[in-house]
Amino acid sequence: MHGMPLSRPSAPPPPSFRERWQGDLGLWVSRVGAWIVAAVFLWAAVPKLMDPARFAVDIANYRLVPEAWVGWAALAVPPLELVAALALLTGFARRGAALVAAGMLAFFAVAIGQAVVRGIDIDCGCFGSAAEARATWWSVARNVGLIACCVLALAWRKPPDPRAVDEGSSSSPS
Repeated sequence: MHGMPLSRPSAPPPPSFRERWQGDLGLWVSRVGAWIVAAVFLWAAVPKLMDPARFAVDIANYRLVPEAWVGWAALAVPPLELVAALALLTGFARRGAALVAAGMLAFFAVAIGQAVVRGIDIDCGCFGSAAEARATWWSVARNVGLIACCVLALAWRKPPDPRAVDEGSSSSPS
């Protein structure tokens, strides 16, 4: 033993990105993505709930929805935005809410994009009376960014509990 270098126990390797993602990093990135979408959906839903007639005019201006459906759409969209926002904020049914929000945002982006392409100069109706915002490519880009936040909200899954018993690999004889 004389003359041999003393070996020190090596430190455990740093956690991999996947391990960090499945831990606190992924959880917080996911939550922040959900909270951003929730804040925007709350900001959008409340003024529309307060003035559905104005929102109906905004919907009609897109010239996409049959006139008979405009009123129904004006009554249906804001509560859906509100429920999605509350679910994203609380974490209750977060994945389902993120999917619903992403679908709505994709539809809104297509609706705004077609208005821009067709040269229809209108208020996007995104935030009701809370904010005047023209339907522009920036509106489409905002929605794409919010869809990315929905993807972040969907990306994190709670890692499986290593203590859980795998029912498919029982070692007891049959």
